[in-house]
Amino acid sequence: MAPRAHLSIYKVCYSDGCQESDVLSGIDRAIKDGVDIVQMSLGGDSTPRFNDDPIVHGSLSALRRGISAVASAGNNGPDHLTLSHDAPWVLTVGASSTDRRIRATVKLGNGMELDGESAYQPTSFDSSVMLPIVYGLFCNDSSKMNQISGKIVLCELGDIKNIEKGKLILQAQGAAMILMNPVPRGYTTSSDAHVLPASSLSYYDSIKVIRYYTTVGASATATIVFKGTVFNSRPSPAVASFLQGTRNQKRRHSRPTSSHPA
Repeated sequence: MAPRAHLSIYKVCYSDGCQESDVLSGIDRAIKDGVDIVQMSLGGDSTPRFNDDPIVHGSLSALRRGISAVASAGNNGPDHLTLSHDAPWVLTVGASSTDRRIRATVKLGNGMELDGESAYQPTSFDSSVMLPIVYGLFCNDSSKMNQISGKIVLCELGDIKNIEKGKLILQAQGAAMILMNPVPRGYTTSSDAHVLPASSLSYYDSIKVIRYYTTVGASATATIVFKGTVFNSRPSPAVASFLQGTRNQKRRHSRPTSSHPA
């Protein structure tokens, strides 16, 4: 913490994105103003050469004047060769989780309880009532959601944003939604501000839900219990699944340099 620090803020991104000339101009202005640290929460695509990355290029000029440069690793992972700003003179920071969760626990008809997340914590949802589960639907197209009224819909991630899926399900009179992580997402769940009762589950818990559904079939039921904010959640801290992968094996330094809660 730096309670007496002064902030100099430079606008380098506009409606058309973050242009290279604007980024370099912002870094130059910060250098002229005599800042001690340049912090750039700008992602961007991985580049084959350092000269192709304006943040890396500008950060070298800052370093030559004794100014530390900090940049984000980006959110395009976890595939390899997706890391941004991986020069050895840049402190590259990735995202990680805290031990705090906004809990939305999925309770299956077989008694199994799976802890998920949701920022929407409805007080009017009756968690004591077990509702039918439906799966295999297209969660991004309400016209294909037949007979889901009063049911909990299992949705896989992708195609459209999670909140938009919930809006479509709500329009089709679905009662709730369970969002299931694919393999690359692992333990990284999202506490989104949904429009209906929902829970975001890890990949490992999602597999348990699917196994239960395929075993029981049409008689499968579930509910969601909303528990508010809880602490000491595990595993944590954990590196976010969307943190970029290794930049280039030919470069003999590892990135990101550190990770912090997103």
